[in-house]
Amino acid sequence: MRWNEYSTYIRQFPTPNGIISAAVAGKGPLVILMHGWPELGFSYRHQIKPLVEAGFQVAAPDMRGYGGSAKPFDPARYTIDAHADDMAALANALGAKRWVSVGHDWGSPVAWRCALRFPDQVAAVFSFSVPHRLAADISAHEWFDTAYANRFYYMRYFETIGPSEMELERDPRDSLKRIFFSLSGDAPLFDWTRERAMDDTLLNGLTPPPDAPLRFMPDADLDAYANAFSVGGFHGPLNWYRNWDRNEEQARAYGDQHIRQPAGIMLGDREIVLSMFPGCIEAQRPLCHDLRIERVVSGAGHWIQQERPADATEALLEFLADVNV
Repeated sequence: MRWNEYSTYIRQFPTPNGIISAAVAGKGPLVILMHGWPELGFSYRHQIKPLVEAGFQVAAPDMRGYGGSAKPFDPARYTIDAHADDMAALANALGAKRWVSVGHDWGSPVAWRCALRFPDQVAAVFSFSVPHRLAADISAHEWFDTAYANRFYYMRYFETIGPSEMELERDPRDSLKRIFFSLSGDAPLFDWTRERAMDDTLLNGLTPPPDAPLRFMPDADLDAYANAFSVGGFHGPLNWYRNWDRNEEQARAYGDQHIRQPAGIMLGDREIVLSMFPGCIEAQRPLCHDLRIERVVSGAGHWIQQERPADATEALLEFLADVNV
């Protein structure tokens, strides 16, 4: 599905916390597909039609700060609980009493949180790329300074409002292509977090992408992303990174933080999360009481549903076939 077709499904839903823009298609049990940074609901373009054909209603929202959705300036309005409330508001607007929560990248913590925050509404949860984890018992700065002492780390760089926005907005298309390539399975392994000077900038330290189109993203699709970020900017998306300690505090309020709904996960073996959180897959297993799918795809990087769309769609359909919504 290309942007011209995808855009015909986009609807806007007023909620108490601002507009949610989402591509909505199909009839049946609701599946909400939550994207991450720096993407759009468009990142699930390969999964929408197969899910609709399998009998589901699909909603692929632009998450808060992105695309056609609300973009509050205050970083404090970008906590995981706030994003989970957006998803519940979207489900309510679509008349769904029960729904399936699916996430990728930052959308994954939201998907997991929806399962905890709305246990009677969320029938199941599936994550691309990011396993479920317990809240950290140290602050963001303690973690950054321990794991990435005296070296550049992108989350630390994103904390300060201004420099990262200025860098990424200078040429949104070039920025996005560099980011998409660096975190893909086609880039040098762990290019994203390789060691470099503490005062470096994000793009300066990434391996340059090929002049040709990315293998998993035609130029027309990259242009669709670039157009959205040229209009909406990067401030809202970067605000997701400015709530680490608030998010951990919120997570602790959910007690044991265990997922009791049916759950699944799929990620590439070149996924950057595996290097940032060693042992994260193994640590997830006791937290998910009904983990039905755990799939690692050889050679795939971070953008799993775009890099390996057929594999991602197959796994998601397999999972949904065994879920009672």
